[in-house]
Amino acid sequence: MTKQNIRLSDFLRIAGLLLCCSAAWTLPTAHSQELLVPPSGGSGSGTRGGTLPSLELPEAPPAGSGTRSEGSGTRGLEPIAEPIVSGELQPSIDTLEAGERFRVFDFEPAILESTGTWLRRGFWYAEFDALLLDQIRRSDDRVLAATSFAVGFIPGTTTLEQPINPLVIQGGQQGAEGVPRITLGRFLFRDHKNRDHNAELIAYGGGQWSQTGQIEAPLGSFLSVNGIFDGLGANPSFTGANIMQFDLDSRFNNFELNYHVKSRLQKDRMELEPNGRWVRRSQPSITRSLIAGIRYFDLSEDFNWQAFGLNPAVPSDIGVYDIFTDNDLIGTQIGFTWNYERARWSLGLGNKSGIYWNHANVESSFSTPVAGGVTGNSDIEVDNISFLVEGNLRAKYHIRPNLSIRVGVEALYVSSIAQAPEQADFLPVSTSQVVSDNNTIFMGASLGIEGYW
Repeated sequence: MTKQNIRLSDFLRIAGLLLCCSAAWTLPTAHSQELLVPPSGGSGSGTRGGTLPSLELPEAPPAGSGTRSEGSGTRGLEPIAEPIVSGELQPSIDTLEAGERFRVFDFEPAILESTGTWLRRGFWYAEFDALLLDQIRRSDDRVLAATSFAVGFIPGTTTLEQPINPLVIQGGQQGAEGVPRITLGRFLFRDHKNRDHNAELIAYGGGQWSQTGQIEAPLGSFLSVNGIFDGLGANPSFTGANIMQFDLDSRFNNFELNYHVKSRLQKDRMELEPNGRWVRRSQPSITRSLIAGIRYFDLSEDFNWQAFGLNPAVPSDIGVYDIFTDNDLIGTQIGFTWNYERARWSLGLGNKSGIYWNHANVESSFSTPVAGGVTGNSDIEVDNISFLVEGNLRAKYHIRPNLSIRVGVEALYVSSIAQAPEQADFLPVSTSQVVSDNNTIFMGASLGIEGYW
């Protein structure tokens, strides 16, 4: 037992001696940032017989001094701006303005700093578009009247394929009209799936699509009204006139209140460039959104049809047919958007559709000076179900994270509506058989801008 204790004590003495020698050899060559502050006893004092030196960490290099200390082989502390600016490249640390907050890490930026916030940065957003739309009333043109050389010739009921010198309401290519559209939205909250929930108001309309037409019967002929419009001859119409003309105006207004849930870009990527600099880039992503809300759509038309020379005895007497139609659609809608987004541009398509209650109103009056004068007035209100669908294809270029310009193709289809020319029948009391039996399409292009703040 005693022999073993002696050997153990000898071993401890030898180990202590080696430890002291190792410390004495290491201290003179330690790195400057790892040296302990020397004791206050002067150059002759050391660790023997004096007070142990106090332990002090080296001072951190000043902000903006770089990532490595001068003359040092170890990496210093790197200041990182908070938050890191999103985008194609992270700006240099030297460009940070005074007063910006910093966090100090002893390592490079981590993925936890990636939030996918390059786009849609703000609580409010607004969109303004200028739409150039053409109205397609129907797939074919409607002939109101044509030249006739024989009594009883009624265009549309004869075997002639092409009416002579027709007065036509064009079904398509009515002409483009400018329409402004404004969208105002408010960010509500972000859910656990990184989707933004927003409330938005959309208003657009105010454009007016117009077309006119006029024909005059050659010498020895007269104008006959198409049998589709003159009530199959049940009452005197404008047949027999020398001159006919019409004016047609169509307009619409649209208001929506939607709840819009939008997904965001995937997490931004931290990439290391060959020069050793970390940059932050937005990641190409597929984003989707869902839309649900209520919509009010108003479509109205004015149609004025005039005929001259119906009464040879009183040339100043003219026949007049005025028709006004108004469609008030209100209901709920659902929709979606699908977008492929990159840091600077995106391409996507969208759709909104719904079934609406349509309150259609038709007011008409006519007077013809033949056979002692025939007049008629009617006011009809009809309720029915209409269908409305809106689609678009848009491309965006992001000037800044919160400012973009966009171009697109737009289309709007409305079914089961009342159109003014289709209500002409020269009957003193109109019926509701064809009041809401028409469709129309608005199609064109858009150019706009959107911003977040």
